[in-house]
Amino acid sequence: MRFGSVEFFKVLIKTVLAIFFFVPLVLAVVFGVMFANNNAKLAEAQKENTRLSLVADVLVKEKVGNVDDFCAIFEASGISYEEFLREINKDKKIDAAGLYSALNAAGIPDKEIIAMAVSKKSVSGAEFHDILSKNGISDKDLLAAAAQSQGGGIEGYCKVLESCGISRAEILSYYNNQSGISSTIPNNSTADSTPEESSPYAGLYEDMYVPVPSEYKRETGTIYLTFDDGPSQYTYSVLNYLDEFDIKATFFVVPNRTEDCYKTLREIVKRGHSIGVHSASHDYDKIYASVESFMEDFHEAWDIVREATGVSTPIFRFPGGSKNDFNEKTRDDIIKEMTRRGFRYFDWNVESGDAAGATWTEMYNSIPQDVRNTERAFVLFHDTKYNTVLVLEDVLRVLKNEGYKFDKINADTRPVQFIGEFS
Repeated sequence: MRFGSVEFFKVLIKTVLAIFFFVPLVLAVVFGVMFANNNAKLAEAQKENTRLSLVADVLVKEKVGNVDDFCAIFEASGISYEEFLREINKDKKIDAAGLYSALNAAGIPDKEIIAMAVSKKSVSGAEFHDILSKNGISDKDLLAAAAQSQGGGIEGYCKVLESCGISRAEILSYYNNQSGISSTIPNNSTADSTPEESSPYAGLYEDMYVPVPSEYKRETGTIYLTFDDGPSQYTYSVLNYLDEFDIKATFFVVPNRTEDCYKTLREIVKRGHSIGVHSASHDYDKIYASVESFMEDFHEAWDIVREATGVSTPIFRFPGGSKNDFNEKTRDDIIKEMTRRGFRYFDWNVESGDAAGATWTEMYNSIPQDVRNTERAFVLFHDTKYNTVLVLEDVLRVLKNEGYKFDKINADTRPVQFIGEFS
């Protein structure tokens, strides 16, 4: 076909006509398909927006107060419980503690949350205990509630445990080998006499008994850091330095019934440290006036720790130490009664001097030197003193570099005492 011929122009005209006809047709088909897909997505989005609007409307109009209200929101919105959990886990990777916090923040009380979990058979015995412990409900509180159905008292406790197939011998054996769990069953009784028969103070604070270890461990070359008189504004700084050096310590506290105190007590335990009683009032004249006065003050502090943390601590430190000018007339009887109940008291053999106003230089020079002169050092600090916070990091670095081991006071740690069985 020659360029410029009649045949050439015929083919050219046909080609141009084809382009103008088919190209718009193809484009129309393509855009039609795209428009249809967009319409489908738009409809789906509109449907989701409608559902979310309904959820928002329900949330605005309804106040969540319990599990029934919470479930009602799901039903009204069309969102299933499983769908809700999947969505949270996808975005937040939430765990059981996070879910608990979310429900709690929504105004659902612990009682309702636990009831829902139990009804779905999703909580084991250990998990149930953990939930209660984290909410400040101690073993003693839980057993006491159960024991009421059995008439209350020690006999009621035993009946509850025996109904689970646990013998009384096993109960005592368990408590004797556990730390931080209170037993209201005195475990140092004999066949011939019981503590109740031999002590004039047996009728006081019948919940205040702790297990005694079968033997004590005496770790040489170990440093036990102890902090008295807190919690205070400096306690978190002390905790942070201990975390920095991966050291566990012991806090002998003077607690009160405030939320700030409870929060700090829980933080001490959460970070893996031991907690012991120092006193509730730190009023020497009041505390040492009589055995009854000491026990009243001690029980208040001990109960606060137990309520805040779930730990029924078996350790304590006398205000002023076990031998001081204020307790000369009453200390023997106090020691006898507290020992009868299973409690152990700890004094110290290295004193930082922070309570007397020791400077950074004085503490930095004296503490490592005094530690070197002991086989096992129980160092007395106060987490209420600013200078303690200033010097702590530097002292810990020195002692760490010298290769010392650190530990908290455990239930089976052999005490160091000015006066008494371990003096």
